Amino acid sequence: MIKFFRKIRQQLLTENKFSKYLIYAIGEIVLVVIGILIALSINNSNEERKLEVVEIDILKGIRQNILMDTIDINHNIKRYKEMWKRDSIVSFHLVDKKPLDSLIEEQLLDLVRSNISINLHTSYFDEAKIKGLSIISNKSLRDSISRLYEFRYAYVSLVENGLKQYDYLSLYENLMSDYDYLDTVLRKFIIGEKHYESMLNDKFFTKKLLLASRKMVDVSSFYNDAYKSAMDVVSQIDKELVMRE
Repeated sequence: MIKFFRKIRQQLLTENKFSKYLIYAIGEIVLVVIGILIALSINNSNEERKLEVVEIDILKGIRQNILMDTIDINHNIKRYKEMWKRDSIVSFHLVDKKPLDSLIEEQLLDLVRSNISINLHTSYFDEAKIKGLSIISNKSLRDSISRLYEFRYAYVSLVENGLKQYDYLSLYENLMSDYDYLDTVLRKFIIGEKHYESMLNDKFFTKKLLLASRKMVDVSSFYNDAYKSAMDVVSQIDKELVMRE
């Protein structure tokens, strides 16, 4: 092809047809420019397809991470409901000054087994941040994902693992420290009748128990908010993926 164009140029120059040569030269330049633009367009299309593949992979990964998180979040929400019910049973039992029985003893001992933690899955969101969150082209979806991880998730993790004012486990442990002891024969913690009588006469015990329970209810509400946001993001991702099919 190049030899063909060179032969035409030489022929025009030999025949001294300068005006035709000039027109031809301009036409050749135009063809070259068009070729370059076509090549750039193809290259840009290829790059866009590559970015889209990466974006879809990240969205699917974030979706998978979130669904794994919802399992843990639901487990913790369920456990919080159980503990709140336990605290209610214990409170009513103590207020009514009912005698110690095996059921209430087990409920009281469960107070020091109230530790709950959360370890959220952020690997694909972290990857998106490294690549630049703009890799998620849908701005509304990008904002929803960012808000979930950097606000809802971050706050739940901070409250559950870091904020001292929500350290309900320490409250429970301090509350029970004078009333349970290790039975070396049975090899388990128990509550004796004398300890229980002291507990009944401790006018601050129930108040402290309700204070710990109140903190626990607050944390449970944070989990509920995080769960709703997580499922909303999953729904948005599903819609985006369907549009890409």
